[in-house]
Amino acid sequence: MTNEHIRSGTMMAPLPTFADFYQAIHGREPFPWQARLARQVAETSEWPEEVGVPTGLGKTACLDIAVWWLAAQADHAPSQRSAPTRIWWVVNRRLLVDSTHEHAERLARVLREPDASGLAAHDGEVVAAVARRLRSLSADAAAPPLDVIRLRGGVASRTPADPSQPTVILCTLPMYGSRLLFRGYGSSRSLRPIDAAMAGTDSLVLLDEAHLAPHLRALMDALGDCTPGAEALLGGFRSRASITALTATGDASAHRFDLDEEDLANSTIRGRLSAAKPVEVRTFDAGDTARLLVEAAADLPAEAAQPASCLVFANTPGTARETFERLRLQMPDAETLLLTGLNREREAEQIRARILDPATGMAATRQAGLARERHLVVVATQTLEVGADLDAEYLVTEACGVRALTQRLGRLNRLGRHSHARAVYLHAPPPKRRGRASRGEESASWPVYGKEPAGVLQRLQKAYADRGDCVVDLPPARVAEVLGPPEDDPGRAPEVLPGILWEWTKTTTRPEGEAPVEPYFSGVQGADHSVSLIWRVHVPDEGQRLWPRARDREAVDVAIAEVRDALQDDEAIHRLAPDGMTVELTRTADLRPGDQIVLAADRGLLDRFGWNPAASEPVVDASLLEQGLPLDGKAIGRLCGVEVTSQLQVALEEDEEGELDQSERDEAVEAILAALRAAESPPGWGDGEWSAFTHALRPAVEWPRREVPRLPVVTPEHQRPSSDFGSEDDELSLTPEAVELDRHGQAVGAMARTIAERIGVPPSLAEVVERAGALHDIGKADGRFQRWLDPEGQGDALMAKSTTAHHRWEATRAASGWPRGGRHEDLSARLVRAWLERHPSGGDPEHHDLLVHLVVSHHGNGRPLVPPVDDGTAATVSAVVDGVPVEAPADLARVDWGQPRRFRKLNDHFGPWGLALLEAIVRLADWRVSAGADVSRGPAR
Repeated sequence: MTNEHIRSGTMMAPLPTFADFYQAIHGREPFPWQARLARQVAETSEWPEEVGVPTGLGKTACLDIAVWWLAAQADHAPSQRSAPTRIWWVVNRRLLVDSTHEHAERLARVLREPDASGLAAHDGEVVAAVARRLRSLSADAAAPPLDVIRLRGGVASRTPADPSQPTVILCTLPMYGSRLLFRGYGSSRSLRPIDAAMAGTDSLVLLDEAHLAPHLRALMDALGDCTPGAEALLGGFRSRASITALTATGDASAHRFDLDEEDLANSTIRGRLSAAKPVEVRTFDAGDTARLLVEAAADLPAEAAQPASCLVFANTPGTARETFERLRLQMPDAETLLLTGLNREREAEQIRARILDPATGMAATRQAGLARERHLVVVATQTLEVGADLDAEYLVTEACGVRALTQRLGRLNRLGRHSHARAVYLHAPPPKRRGRASRGEESASWPVYGKEPAGVLQRLQKAYADRGDCVVDLPPARVAEVLGPPEDDPGRAPEVLPGILWEWTKTTTRPEGEAPVEPYFSGVQGADHSVSLIWRVHVPDEGQRLWPRARDREAVDVAIAEVRDALQDDEAIHRLAPDGMTVELTRTADLRPGDQIVLAADRGLLDRFGWNPAASEPVVDASLLEQGLPLDGKAIGRLCGVEVTSQLQVALEEDEEGELDQSERDEAVEAILAALRAAESPPGWGDGEWSAFTHALRPAVEWPRREVPRLPVVTPEHQRPSSDFGSEDDELSLTPEAVELDRHGQAVGAMARTIAERIGVPPSLAEVVERAGALHDIGKADGRFQRWLDPEGQGDALMAKSTTAHHRWEATRAASGWPRGGRHEDLSARLVRAWLERHPSGGDPEHHDLLVHLVVSHHGNGRPLVPPVDDGTAATVSAVVDGVPVEAPADLARVDWGQPRRFRKLNDHFGPWGLALLEAIVRLADWRVSAGADVSRGPAR
C-alpha cells in the first residue's frame, strides 16, 4: 500500500475508465468524442478553451467528464491536484427547461445510492468506486459524493456547504458573474464573500453558449492583472477559476476540441448530423410578427397525416405571449403551451412535464411512431434554445441570428426520425425605433439580434437561389457552411481597474457610487435591467424581515420598464434591502436593476404561463409548501378566505412572564388548523397539495424577532432546514441544545483545518485557519453576552449557543445589557490582538493579521470595518488563550481603525478571492459544526 493510495486510513478505490463510468450511469456507451475528451483532459490536466460539438450530440456529458476527472485525481496530494472541486454550468437563459439540471441530479443521486439505483452488479461497483473517491475529497465524512445546486434569477437557493465538497452549480451568467465580483444577485451582504470565493477559486466554468465567453474571459484575465502579486493558495492553477466554452459556432484553433473522423464514422452521430431539416424561407415587406407566426404554426401541423408536434420560436416574451394567445383561439383542439424566461419554477415545471411527457410531449426520448390524440404546439423564446432535449416534427421561427437559428434547428428532427419534418423561417423588416419615423429613417436593427438577421436572410437566399421553392435543407453537418460565422456583436465591456475591484471587495458597507458589476461580464449592450418578483400571502411591513426567505424557485425576473408599466405610480413597493431579508418601501420610479420585489399574492400579474400584466387572479404563494403558515389574519385571508382573527389573538398573545395558560394557546392553534383543513383548496393548488400542506403543519408557534409568527411544516429531521447561519441577525446562535464555548471553538478549528488540508491550502496557513476557528467566538465570554445566552444562569461553563426560545430573544437581550446590533466577533478580534501583543516576536506578522481578520470576519463583517453600535460600557472582556489570560475593552462603540489597513494588506497578499476563500473555510466550518457535521475525520495526509 503506497502513500498515494492512503486517505483517512483506507485504500483508495481503483479508478474505472470513463467509458465504464458513463455506461454505468446512463446505460449506454459514450460517443467517441466524449471518451476522447475525457482522455485528453486526464492526460493534459486541463480543459480546452472550447468544445466545438454540435447540438444534439451530448454536450451535457462534459459534466460527467469533469466529475470523473475529479475522482481520477482523488489520490493526488491536495496541493498537486489540478481538477477543480466545483463545476459551474453557466448559460445565458433562465434555467426553466433545464435537462442539464436533471442530468446533474441523476448523476448525484446514482453516486449517492448506487445500490438503490437499479444498476447491474458490475455497474454498481463502478459507480461505487467513483463515489468513494469523491467522498474522500470532502472534509465531512457524512457528505454525499456530489452536491448539486441550482441558481436562477436574482434569488439564490443556497451556498455550497463546504469548499472541499465536490459540487455542480447550475446558473445564469449574471448569477455567476455577480458572485465573482462580490455582488452576488440574491446573495445577502454577509454571504457575498463566500459566494465570491466559491465562484473565483477551485472552479471549472462550462459556458453553454459561445457568445458568453468573450466578456467573461476578458474580465477574468483582467482580474488577474489587478492583483499580480497575489499568493497562489491552491496548486494546479486551482487558485483561480478556469473557463471552457461549449459551442458549435466557434472558430477552429489549437485550443478547440472538435469532432474527428472516428466521430463522423459513428452511425448514431452520422445519422444526427445528416438529419433532414428543410427550411422554407418566407419574406415580408411588412406585417404583424405574431400574426405571421400564428399563420405558419397553424399551417404546418395541418399538413400532417396525423396529430404532430410543432415548436414556435419568438424573439421576445411579448411576441411569444401574443402568438400563444392567438394560437389558442385559432387551434382550440390542440394542446398549446407557452414557455418563456418569465416563468416561476413552479409553473415552469408543470409546463416542462407536459412538453417532456413520454406519450404526449416532444422529448427526444419519446417512442418513435407513437400516435398522438391531438396536435402539440409549444411557443417559446430563447429559453428552449439550449438545455432542452426536444425533437419536434415542425418548427416556425422568427428571423434571428446564426447562433440562435443553429440552436433552434437543433430541436427539429433531432434524431433524424421524422421524414416529414420541416421548418418555416419568417423574415420581416425590423420595427421602427421611436423618434426616428419623423426623420424618415428606418431602423436596421432587430430586437435581440441587431443587424444579423439581414445577413442570415442573404445567406439563406443564396443557398436556395437555384431552387424555385425558397427551401434550403440545413442538417447539422451543413448548417455552418450555409449560415457562415456568426456576426452578432457582443458589444463592449468597460475595463476593470484595481480601484474598482477594491471597492467591490468592501462587502460590509456598500460604497456610495460604486460601479455596477453586470456590464463587466455581460457587456454594456447585454446588461440585464430587470428586477426579481416574488408573490406572498404575507407581505411584511417596512423594517420587518421576510419569511420564508426568498428562494430561486418562486422568482420571476422582469424588465424594469415592464414592471413600472404594470404597477401604479403611487403604489407602495415592498423591496428587499441589501441583506436579502429586511423589507423596505420604495416607489416605482426608484426601482433598480437586481432589486427583489415582494408582491401580495392577490395582486395578480402572473398566470400559469408566467408573467402577464393582464392577469388579475390570485397567485399561489410558492414558499408555503416547504416552510409553513404565516400566522397573520390578512395573509390567511389571502390564502384561503378563512376568518381566524379571534383564534390568532389568543395564539399570539405575548407572555413574557409565562403567566398564560398554554392549553388556551394550543386550543387556539388547533382551531386555526381545523378551519384551514375544512376550507376548500385555494385556486392554483394541485390535487392533494392543500390537504397535505395543512396536515403537515406543526401545532407549535414560532416567532423570531422582526418576523411574522408561523406554524412550521413537519419535515424529517435530516431534511429540516438548518438555522439561518448566514443571516445578518445570527448573533444569539440558537440551537436545540446548549453548546459550551471552548468545545465549540475546538470543533470549528478542527473542521476548518480539515477543509483547508483537503483542498490543498499550505500547512502554515492551515494552522492559522485552525486557530481562527478555535478562537472565533471567544468574544462571547463577555458577561452580558453570557447572560443573553443563558438568562437563567444554569450553565457551569461559558456557552457558545443558546436554547432560548425565539420569541424571548429581544427581552433577554435587553435584560442582559448586550447592545442591540452588537457583534461578538469584534470582541473576539480584540482578545486575539491582545494575545498577539503578548507574543510580539513570535510568528509571521502577515499570519497575525490574517488570524485577526479571519476572526473578525466570521459573520461577514470587517470588510473593511465592523459597524459600531451604541454602548459606552466601561467593562472589559477576558479570556484564556493557550493558557495566557488576556483582556480587552468591551465597549462596542469603539472602532478598530486598523482593520481597513489590515483588510487591504491581506487583499494584496492573497488576492481578493484567496482571502475570501480563507474566510469561507472558517465560516463554513462554523456552520457545518453548528449543523452537527462529523469533525472526527482526520486530515488529508
